[in-house]
Amino acid sequence: MKENIIIAGSSGAIGGEFTKKYTNDLNVEKVVTLSRNVNNHNHKKIQSIKIDYNNEETFKNLDEISQLDSISKVIIATGILHTDELKPEKSIDSIDGESMKKVFQVNVFGPILLVKTLLPLIKKSKGVKIAFLTARVGSISDNELGGWHSYRSSKSALNMMIKNLSIELKRLNKEHVVIGIHPGTVKSHLSEPFLRHVKHDVFSPKESVGFMTKVINEITHMDSGKCFDFSGKVIEP
Repeated sequence: MKENIIIAGSSGAIGGEFTKKYTNDLNVEKVVTLSRNVNNHNHKKIQSIKIDYNNEETFKNLDEISQLDSISKVIIATGILHTDELKPEKSIDSIDGESMKKVFQVNVFGPILLVKTLLPLIKKSKGVKIAFLTARVGSISDNELGGWHSYRSSKSALNMMIKNLSIELKRLNKEHVVIGIHPGTVKSHLSEPFLRHVKHDVFSPKESVGFMTKVINEITHMDSGKCFDFSGKVIEP
């Protein structure tokens, strides 16, 4: 049976590569792309739906796919680190309440409310793999540098949501899998201002998605609730 796959954040560098990869997969029937910009990429497999984490009313647009018999994967490739006005904080005294709310809205509240909206589809599917893009800096035990308060904290909160969701979905169907996955340092708009300080490997979006797809393919229900890096190594909380 061919797969139906949902990709949130399809207009971003990583989400766009996931869209290309699964669209070219012969085992995939339909790719539903979710973003603030509707674009079907002129491909019959792709159905594009407008979703804006800052406007929960747009989640009602998912009624368009309520007729699907099942889904197999949900890739949530959304996230915010900075904008022209919003910068990662280097110290506590640079924290701004409104900026922090924006980061949590995109990195935590939006993704989990999206999954809540998808629950009817998940419930009628036999075994869904849900992968949230998280970040190694969300690991509390791995934090040696501090800073980036809103981003770090939002990813830690997301990781807890991933664990909670994995427990809840296991009660519905033990074959459901929920993980977080760290894409590595990827050359994109999100990382561009910080790349000059990076001493380890920097991946293209295509390379990162290739690594992450392999991890997603290999995980089982025994891995649900965990966070992995792009190589398949578990990231400790």
